[in-house]
Amino acid sequence: MNKMEFFKILEEGLIDFPAHELQEILYDYKEHFSNAQSDGKTEEEIIEELGDPYTIVNQYRSSYMQVSTSNTEYEDTYEEKESNNKTYTSYDNDLNEKHSNNSTNNSSNSLINTILKICMVVGLLILFFPIVVAGFATIFGVGIGLLAIPFAFSISGILMLLGKFGFTILGFGVPAFFADFPTSVTVLITIGSVSATLICFILLIYLIKFIVLIIKRLINKLSNKEGI
Repeated sequence: MNKMEFFKILEEGLIDFPAHELQEILYDYKEHFSNAQSDGKTEEEIIEELGDPYTIVNQYRSSYMQVSTSNTEYEDTYEEKESNNKTYTSYDNDLNEKHSNNSTNNSSNSLINTILKICMVVGLLILFFPIVVAGFATIFGVGIGLLAIPFAFSISGILMLLGKFGFTILGFGVPAFFADFPTSVTVLITIGSVSATLICFILLIYLIKFIVLIIKRLINKLSNKEGI
């Protein structure tokens, strides 16, 4: 077998290879022949070193088939992954769209509920405000009345004491009925009245604080209950 026959077997055996790959294979062997001949070897010796051309063809074809199979499997796997990615992307988009719709609906429902709660609280305030004001006004009036009674007695006792000592108030003297009261009795009445006035004044302050505290707690309770 000579060089021409060797290359003819290679070319015919690998004729279905891509042209550029076939040319690269033939070029490598031609270069090997050229280098070996430069070293003084004959064509037969070079072919013996390279081996049977049919065996070489079978080796190339086996390697090429393995590479083609791997590429095909890779392409199939890639296409399958792409398909899965598209499915996942579509599913993810659907989830995002549903989440967006749910968020919009929840925001709308929350706004409507807030408006309804505000209207409910305003309605309750309009309904119960006159009753609450009337109740607190009554309590406040009773407290002022209880304070006014001992305060009046205190002023009267002080005026009686001044009258007994000869003082006149705005040009008027103390009536004879009050002037006949013993001085000790007048002093005791005056002290008791002043003490009662102070006690009623302190109680009135605590009553006002108590009313304010109740109003604050009522407002906080309504606010927490309605979620505003």
